[in-house]
Amino acid sequence: MKVEVFDDYQSIGHFLLGVSSVFIPQIFYIFLAYELIEFCLKKGKKREKTRNFIGDLLEFFMGSGIGGLVVGIV
Repeated sequence: MKVEVFDDYQSIGHFLLGVSSVFIPQIFYIFLAYELIEFCLKKGKKREKTRNFIGDLLEFFMGSGIGGLVVGIV
């Protein structure tokens, strides 16, 4: 499966939310719930594929990983 990462403008938002989740951990739960609900609703209407969902999660986790590394270094 080819996962699409940083394929639209919302990808920047997913990345920035990941970075901000390092400072406010509740953002992770809100983002995960939002993505699951969005995926379930759009999957039924055939508007979102699994690879897009996984790509969104990867963008978020890249942001949180890079944010955590920067905070750890500083």
